[in-house]
Amino acid sequence: MNTSPAPMGRRRVCVVGAGYVGLTAAACFAHIGHDVACVESDPWRLDELRQGRIPIHEPGLDALVAQGAADGRLRFYAEVGPALLGAEVAFLCVGTPPQPSGEPNLGPLAVAARQVAAAAPRDVVVVVKSTVPPGSCEALELICAEAAPAGVTVRVASSPEFLRESRAVWDFLHPDRVVVGSDDPGVADLIGGLYPEGCAVVRCDRRGAELVKYAANTFLAVKISFANEVARLCGALGTDATAVLEGVGLDRRIGTAFLRPGPGYGGSCLPKDVAGFRAAGEALGAPTWLADAAERSNHQARRAVVATLRAAVGSLAGKQVAVLGFAFKAGTDDTRDSPGLDIAAQLVEAGASVRIHDPLAAPLSHPGLWAAGVGDAVLGADAVVVTTDAAEYRSIRPDWLAATMHGRTAVDAAGAFDVPAFSAEGITVYGVGRGAPTDFPAVVWSPLRWAHPVSEGVPG
Repeated sequence: MNTSPAPMGRRRVCVVGAGYVGLTAAACFAHIGHDVACVESDPWRLDELRQGRIPIHEPGLDALVAQGAADGRLRFYAEVGPALLGAEVAFLCVGTPPQPSGEPNLGPLAVAARQVAAAAPRDVVVVVKSTVPPGSCEALELICAEAAPAGVTVRVASSPEFLRESRAVWDFLHPDRVVVGSDDPGVADLIGGLYPEGCAVVRCDRRGAELVKYAANTFLAVKISFANEVARLCGALGTDATAVLEGVGLDRRIGTAFLRPGPGYGGSCLPKDVAGFRAAGEALGAPTWLADAAERSNHQARRAVVATLRAAVGSLAGKQVAVLGFAFKAGTDDTRDSPGLDIAAQLVEAGASVRIHDPLAAPLSHPGLWAAGVGDAVLGADAVVVTTDAAEYRSIRPDWLAATMHGRTAVDAAGAFDVPAFSAEGITVYGVGRGAPTDFPAVVWSPLRWAHPVSEGVPG
């Protein structure tokens, strides 16, 4: 494996799939200067894109799509064939959702690869941007070889995405690194040259590139789960986890990123990739103890929020609770594997009446009642639970909340509230790792043998 800067060169690029990853990649490649043909099979989504409407919430993406379309560098197609004309590279950005076993569903990816190979008018490089288990690119290359017309060679490489929702455009244009997996130096040069000039390109074989994505997200999941483990210990001790984790994270060997307590991780990447990492380990007979523990800890983080509220207000049956934050994090409308969704479901199961609000996420089928605004959600509430640090929640005035809700309890799992300010208005705020509504033991270790002389053999 080696690391080198990426050269530049204008190319004709085909992108298959216009979801979070595909649409971001297509718009950013066009912004860099490439000619991009983006394939979207869903008729409604395709029509929206052709009309200049972005069907997902991603800051800055609408402007790039509009710019690319206006400049003629970004076009949308319903079929792969026309999009491949003149293209040297086709990126597969097809979803690989987890199955009950944790293994990703690679069926749609295989279909897309076969369609690209069958429609290829010339030799083409197929680049898998989707998250897949190690070894998938080799299998896809066999599928492509079988489907390709006579005389057409299809080479398959890996270049996994590392995009954060709500920061995807920035991450694509200013990447920490670009990973390219191919045994062919020429293919690696071609792929690396598509990305922003000057970015670091990590080159390795295909299995290594596929594993990088799983390993990176699993490490982040472990780090988040570790922060919540520390927070639970701090809560039991009655000390502040924020200061403890700051003291840990300022060690440059560790770093502060993702070392923050909260209601656990969610979204489309970390849960899926941890499950895929674990499934790969199981298939290979290689135990993944840390990943297993991270997943268990993540579920515990969500249950702990509900347990904190129950300890503060007693039985949840009949209580009216406002849950603020239903997307998996602030700045996105994505509710996949959302901690807020899970917490709200647990509250409903415990007998609470739940009102839900999110600044961006659209209503979906849930036993809780969707509220049009924060005021509707908290009106008359016995308690408030905050699961994301959205700007709208950080700007809530303590006096307004005290006058609007019925109770005086808030569980701020996202760290959105200024605790002293809310306390001054009579609202008790319980956070993650800031103490729990319980009585703390007078001593930590019982008995503290080291604090007293041994009764036998002590000099008189």
